[in-house]
Amino acid sequence: MASIKDAYQSTIGESFTGLKLILWAIPLFWFREWILAAKPNVALLSTVGAVFLVLITGFLVEISYNTIAKNAEIVPGANFLSMGFNGFLGLLATGIYALICYFGANFACGFVKTGDDALDMTCEIMIWFIFLGFWFAGYIIFVRRLNVFEAYNPVKFLKAYPEAFVSGAYMIVKLFIINAIVIGFISYLFWLFLGFDNYLIKYIWCVTIMYNLVIGANYLAQLSEEIFSFEERLKERN
Repeated sequence: MASIKDAYQSTIGESFTGLKLILWAIPLFWFREWILAAKPNVALLSTVGAVFLVLITGFLVEISYNTIAKNAEIVPGANFLSMGFNGFLGLLATGIYALICYFGANFACGFVKTGDDALDMTCEIMIWFIFLGFWFAGYIIFVRRLNVFEAYNPVKFLKAYPEAFVSGAYMIVKLFIINAIVIGFISYLFWLFLGFDNYLIKYIWCVTIMYNLVIGANYLAQLSEEIFSFEERLKERN
């Protein structure tokens, strides 16, 4: 069974993983500050953002692929050409799912009007989980062989979606609780003594995002193995 604990141990426990994530958090921190600037250069911001999106997608795809392939090094180094290529393929493989998720969830949430704010929020969260399952399913199909066309195989999608929806929602909820406890407490101490108007706590948040992304990539790779590995091995023997 896919485990967040195993995902943490097999990725964060690697040598130099912490250093890699600290370095990856630097452009994320810089990009965040740039977005929130008073007068950001929209054209340059869009260009740099697109490049960073491709590279970070490739970084996560390679983590998932290395996990499935059981490679010695799960968290990749600084091979930006490989990351860029795999990131581009990853965006092609999951782009349509991402659009379905974003527009479908927003459209469906527009019909949620029960009159109770708490119930509305609960329904909207469930709707987002349902649509996020589309993206998770496409991702766990793609990272097995890094085949864009295979990601849109309807038979594999129908096989992957139920588990992707349930386990994906579980992953998000569990990571949210862990972050709320650990990072919430650290953030509270900063707010209490230093305030949020300092670069250190903002950088800690960016490092936290990177840690969550890496754990999530490994967890989804485990999920992919659970869903497809037995059937694939059976076909290879026959």
